[in-house]
Amino acid sequence: MPSENIEMGDETSQTLSWIFERYVNSDGEIPVKRFGEIIETYRSTLSERTIEKLLKYADTNKDGYINKHEIVALEEQDAETTARGAGVSRKDVTKFRRGVKGVGRFILPKEEDQQIYYERYTCLPPPLFMILISVIEIGIYIYYAALYGNWLTFPRELLQNPMIFNPRYRDQVWRFFSYMFLHAGIEHVGFNVLVQLILGIPLEMVHGSWRVGIIYLSGVLGGSLASSVFDPYTALVGASGGVYSLFTAQLANVILNGDVMHKLSSLARTAFVTLILCSDFGYSIYRRFTSEVTSQVSFVAHVAGAIAGLTMGLIVLLNFKKNLRDKIAFWIAVVVYIAFLLFAILWNIFRPVD
Repeated sequence: MPSENIEMGDETSQTLSWIFERYVNSDGEIPVKRFGEIIETYRSTLSERTIEKLLKYADTNKDGYINKHEIVALEEQDAETTARGAGVSRKDVTKFRRGVKGVGRFILPKEEDQQIYYERYTCLPPPLFMILISVIEIGIYIYYAALYGNWLTFPRELLQNPMIFNPRYRDQVWRFFSYMFLHAGIEHVGFNVLVQLILGIPLEMVHGSWRVGIIYLSGVLGGSLASSVFDPYTALVGASGGVYSLFTAQLANVILNGDVMHKLSSLARTAFVTLILCSDFGYSIYRRFTSEVTSQVSFVAHVAGAIAGLTMGLIVLLNFKKNLRDKIAFWIAVVVYIAFLLFAILWNIFRPVD
């Protein structure tokens, strides 16, 4: 088995040299400051300070420029020596390498970005948002299932619960979010938790917990707001709005980074998300018109969650290669989300409660 130092050198030699050769000027050098700015576009998981330290260390003759010889020396040097000399830490890169490789391939569009992510990801801070949300949702489901002696379906007693979203109590603002902690049965909570962990944790590991948290909660809020406007006689439970937002965040990633993705990868992601969304949406409509009143599904909340995830994803997700099209998509998403948010909020303020 190759040593971890050799593994790091091999992976780095496929990335730093490629970047250097692409941007080097005619005299074979790049100013350290300029090269740092270039590196930041390919190393978005690294802090600006870390990049600065590594390039300052690589500039061995301290002339303010990086040349090919210095890049090669940085690539070939023992990883621990580089870490000590630059004043940075590897932070258990090897320990987390295997777990994040699958994440990198699934989320990151470009090979060079994947490789640097494998090397530098430390799980600090760890991807806790989706885990904590899922644990809370499961815990609350278990509590009420034990309390009412109903483990499989929706207890009618929950219709009076202060966390459920009931359009008649729109003035109780917390309900627009708290309904995500209640679920309509073991099938409902099981599907939501499983999907949000599968989709949410990889997104967190690449884009950060706060970005994924914003997307997820925007889906939850979008679901309750849309339900209050277009489906005002249906009580709402479950985190499906947030789950749908994670699905369409994958589409947002394709829109933002599709030009640097492998075409097969972007098509496969789009097809996968579309298939799941259409299947679950169809099932939701079926459940809505065939179930009892207490277990009907608000497919409006699902659609709104999906739209919120797409628009908010275009706003907050990392963009690995910005261009004019992406800037246009960003501002379209901002306008669409704010317009819907303002309309729904004003509707709930001024529309009388039935």
